[in-house]
Amino acid sequence: MRGEGRWNAGMDQAVCAHYGRLLQLPSPWEVTDVNENLPAQRVTICVAWPKGTKASCPVCGQACSVYDRLEERTWRHLSIMQYLLELRCAVPRCQCPEHGVKTVAVPWAEPGSRFTLFFERFAVKVISACHSLKQAEELLGIDWDSCQRIMDRAVERGLARRSVEQVRRVGLDEKSFLRGHSYVSTMTDMTDAQTARVLEVVRGRDEKSGRELWQSLPEAQRRQVEAAAMDMSASFVAATVAEAPDCAIVHDRFHVSQMLNEAVDQTRRAEHAELQKSGDDTLKDTRYLWLKGTVPDEQQPAFSELLEMKLKTAKAWMYKETFVEFWAQADIAEGKTFFEDWYRSVTHTRLDKVKKVARTLKSHLNHLLTYFDHPITNALTEGFNSRIQAIKSAARGFRRFENYRTRILFFCGKLDLLPRCPI
Repeated sequence: MRGEGRWNAGMDQAVCAHYGRLLQLPSPWEVTDVNENLPAQRVTICVAWPKGTKASCPVCGQACSVYDRLEERTWRHLSIMQYLLELRCAVPRCQCPEHGVKTVAVPWAEPGSRFTLFFERFAVKVISACHSLKQAEELLGIDWDSCQRIMDRAVERGLARRSVEQVRRVGLDEKSFLRGHSYVSTMTDMTDAQTARVLEVVRGRDEKSGRELWQSLPEAQRRQVEAAAMDMSASFVAATVAEAPDCAIVHDRFHVSQMLNEAVDQTRRAEHAELQKSGDDTLKDTRYLWLKGTVPDEQQPAFSELLEMKLKTAKAWMYKETFVEFWAQADIAEGKTFFEDWYRSVTHTRLDKVKKVARTLKSHLNHLLTYFDHPITNALTEGFNSRIQAIKSAARGFRRFENYRTRILFFCGKLDLLPRCPI
């Protein structure tokens, strides 16, 4: 062992053998030296493949002669006491008769990684527990790029191990990415609330994006998916018809609610502008009263007075609230009857914004009625959207889609992220 002190040869051999056992190195890999740098608080373990020993081809496993050795590389390992511990090795390349010259796989790290399996396992747990990647960097003592590469590999191995055989219900949704009209689309497993997870993230929100989401599932599995919740986007509908024709399309009730809320708000704004021309501030500062699901007790008297006035906004609000009963109907037949009555009543009003929504709903009525056979919503997806927004905020945005996708699947994919260690 080299450093501040020198031991005899027998002691050096004992130290090397000791570290070899701690590292769980399989034969014939061996520790040849241990170097310590106390001022830098660093311990380096030198590992070697014995000269004259054949190595296994990483492709076929055939024992082959060693062709040459690469330049020495270093792998970060778990710290020992207050010292940073690293492995150093000139990895051999073997000459395989079938596959040519190949770099021998090392037992302490995955191909392409500069961290040992034990360190990556620890790092994945730290990153998972941290609020931001910056916190993880400080705790692990590595830079942003290293953290990102660890997450990339974790997601890659998680997707390779993942099973989707139990997926029966999914949700398709979109999420903003960069500023402006830049979006990503997500597919969420909604089969069970306890196992809900994000299955895939792709660029864009057009039909091509929707098809890519479906293609992330094996074709046989797509035939097993019973229903998919989505908004009224023509692209998601077309993608589902093309890639999963047996899947029932269910238009999400929360998107319907958003459309009706927007119609009420647009009606309020137009009416408020008209009233203000004559100095009437009746609708001033009332926006959230019309949009809240439940009006606070202290505001109930004032809101009741507004409802008694002959306001277009109050009438639009009434139609929005009445439509909630649609989802409580017993079956498709009763749902259809309820909708036809509601639609007929709306079309006889002068509420242009509400009528526009009603016409849209009528054109998608078949996919609204499937709710009674498959009562699913995108509530779970919206829950993931909140978490995705928190991830985006903690990162202060993303420039690269690939990093955004990795982060979403890392935290929301419920993947088996940890590398397999020798013990």
